[in-house]
Amino acid sequence: MGRMIFKKLILLSIGLSLLLMNNLVWAEDESAKHALALIAPEGRWVVQVEARQTSFDQAYNSLKEKEGLGAAFDDVGLDSNIFPALALLGPTASLGTTQLASKVTSNCEKITLGYGYTEDITLGVIFEYARNENSVSFGVSDGNVGFNPLFDATMPIGATNFPFAPVGGAIAPVGVEGVQNILTSPTFGYEYKSIQTANTSGMGDPIIGGLWRIFENDKQSVVLGGGVRLGLAKPDDPDNLFDVVVSDGSNDAFLQLEYFHRLGAGVDLQLKAVRTWQFEDTQSMRVPAVGQTLATAASKEDLKRNLGDYWEYDIGLGKIMGNWRFGTTLHRYQKSRDSFTSSIGTNTTALSENTEVYADQWRLSVSWSGIDAWQAEVIPLPLIIKLEVQETYKGKNMPDALDIYLLATSFF
Repeated sequence: MGRMIFKKLILLSIGLSLLLMNNLVWAEDESAKHALALIAPEGRWVVQVEARQTSFDQAYNSLKEKEGLGAAFDDVGLDSNIFPALALLGPTASLGTTQLASKVTSNCEKITLGYGYTEDITLGVIFEYARNENSVSFGVSDGNVGFNPLFDATMPIGATNFPFAPVGGAIAPVGVEGVQNILTSPTFGYEYKSIQTANTSGMGDPIIGGLWRIFENDKQSVVLGGGVRLGLAKPDDPDNLFDVVVSDGSNDAFLQLEYFHRLGAGVDLQLKAVRTWQFEDTQSMRVPAVGQTLATAASKEDLKRNLGDYWEYDIGLGKIMGNWRFGTTLHRYQKSRDSFTSSIGTNTTALSENTEVYADQWRLSVSWSGIDAWQAEVIPLPLIIKLEVQETYKGKNMPDALDIYLLATSFF
């Protein structure tokens, strides 16, 4: 349903562009002609439709080193450090060693609508819809513990009713199906969903905001922006170890400042800084003890969550050649540590571990402006097309992501 509504918004925007573009006056401004800042003409609308694909199978850890995305669950010995009950069978007892690989692919469509309240002030909204897939393969090998055939799942676990037994005779290693059963069955107290490929989809957190061009001359412009992000996306499922949310669901406020400078010979400089404040909310989460890999179902509670505030910085250079612009940008993302508070006094320290994030990324882009072609009545509407690629080359607690963007912008 959400995706259908989103498609209708896109079609409506295109239709309005075709119907209402008469008498649209265009400013002779390279930054506007390539939609570097989405400032709409006074009394008119700007619409931008974006399609983005993101993929990653590695991430930068807390030591700033790249590792497999599922590293926390790969090559892990399932001994008493993971399942404490195994201690009754001795220090070498193990369900086996895990093999896990994970790759995330995300496809997101975003629509931005802005209205030119004055020549220099644009007010607007942003909606997005995303589909995320975390492709997971999971295996277990070399275990020396199997299920006790005399175990009665209807009775409490104890020394006389123990679920495990050493491998031998008719007792085989629990294997991957047995480990999945332990993780999902209420008998063992974990009650997770099976380790398998996870798909999530839905509307992201919408944004309401505006842009104000506070200064402009024949070479420079400065645009101040701000807004609020409404945490309306579906929350994370605390029982699924591998689902990827479409948005974090946090209520945010942000301010941004953009500077554009035409340096001459078709070369331009673009600088941007964004500050985002994330506000406290309530989330249902499992609370692991410090050093605990798998939190039990009984640890689940509603916590006060305050995701870390963050900064983003862009330094970009562009070269305009006719109706084409070629650009390169360095992007920096830096987020402070998340914090969690339990109303019953539970120690939530483990949840805050590895939540301080930074990423250095580069972008390459090419855009074509159809403004001149529209004015010459070669195409039916003012259209700007942009293709952009972004890759992370350094980070901490951050996916090593590759992003591909396709954007179409028009005015009516």
